[in-house]
This record gives sequence, C-alpha cells and structure tokens, in this order.
Amino acid sequence: MKPFEKAAANDARLAMLSRLEKALMGAPLPPGKKPVQTVTRADPPDGDALLATFLGNLDMAGVTHHTAATPDEAAKAIRAYVRAREAQRVAAWDGDVLEGMAGFDVLEVVRDMGLEVVTPHGVRPCPGVALSEVGITGAAAGLAATGTVVVTSGPGMPRSVSIVPPAHLALVPQSRILPDLAAYFATLSPAAGLPSAIHAISGASSTGDIEFVYVRGAHGPVAVQVVVLGWR
Repeated sequence: MKPFEKAAANDARLAMLSRLEKALMGAPLPPGKKPVQTVTRADPPDGDALLATFLGNLDMAGVTHHTAATPDEAAKAIRAYVRAREAQRVAAWDGDVLEGMAGFDVLEVVRDMGLEVVTPHGVRPCPGVALSEVGITGAAAGLAATGTVVVTSGPGMPRSVSIVPPAHLALVPQSRILPDLAAYFATLSPAAGLPSAIHAISGASSTGDIEFVYVRGAHGPVAVQVVVLGWR
C-alpha cells in the first residue's frame, strides 16, 4: 500500500469510529446493565480488618505466615523458618535496609544461628544467592484483597533474593498492608522516583503452561513465608 493510500484508509477508519461514537452517545443500556460507578473510599480501611483479610488470602495462596507483636517474636519466627528449611546459607537484602524497615538487626539473628549470610547488592553475578536455601526480604506492601506481597528492587534490595533461593521469607510491616493493588499504586510518585522493578508475589512460583502439567517452583521459590511485623 502506497503512503497516500495508507493515509486515506486511516482517515476512513477514524471517520467510521467517530460515527459509531456519536451513535452510541446517549444510547440506552441493555436490560439489567448499570453504568460504571467510580469506586470511592469514604473512610480509611480498618487495620485489623485488613490484616485478617490479608492472612486469610495468604492461606488461600498456600503461604505460611506468622504475626509478630515484638521484634523478639519476629526473630523467633525467622529462626524457626530457617531451621525448618534446613538452611546452611541465607541470602538477604542489605542489613541497614532490613533493620530500617523491621526495627531490629535481621542479619544478626541469622548469623547468631551460625549460618552464612549472603548480601548480593552490587555483586554481579553472585553465586552465593543460587546456593542459598532461603532469601529474606522486606516488602513495599501487603495487598489484603489477594494475599499478595509487593517487593520492589533498589539500592540494597536486589531482586534476586526473592527469586533465586527455593524459599522466600518476607517481612511485612502491618502499616504497609493495603486494600489492593490500586491502593499501592496510589502511593507511588513518579516525581519521587519509581523502583526499577515491582514484583507482586501471590504464593509460590508455579506454572502449568507446558502440556497442562503443574510445576511448582519453575520460575522462583517453591515456598513463601510471611512474617507480619505488628508493631511497625
């Protein structure tokens, strides 16, 4: 098709769409249909209700979880999960990042168990991550509606930690549990800078796209544990 023919075809297409738009404006809706309503939240969501919904949907997604009321309880939950996975090596976000979010030295908890801690920030590639049995990260948000943990990447927060090890332990401050993905996106500000990657994790990695055979852990961890930091 020659250039002028393409232009003529495009003009005809736009003219047709314009006629359809005008014809549909003000047309009655089919029986039983209602106009789309804008969703508004008049009142801030209740924190306890959000937590209960979040935990219930974690259960539905096959994610184990523990809600800790104090740093000591959270440390105990971390130790219990690492032991349950029989880990000898743990990959983690940078210590300062985790401590700033959790309010206690997460890496010290693991090192006191006599285990090696791999913090791969700034190291490419990092074979230690692939050899780690557990990856420990924080979370940008927990989404109550779907039991989803949102993990972002950035300085001190390499994405490999939540993807490469066979088990992922996510620390989620209760104050970061939001109703849904739209509520999380509303917290982002392009002016303040956006993360280089956003991962929405709803349970362990799984797929069934090859001959409808269900495979767990095909593209990420086979197990996910969430520790909710109730005092944060």
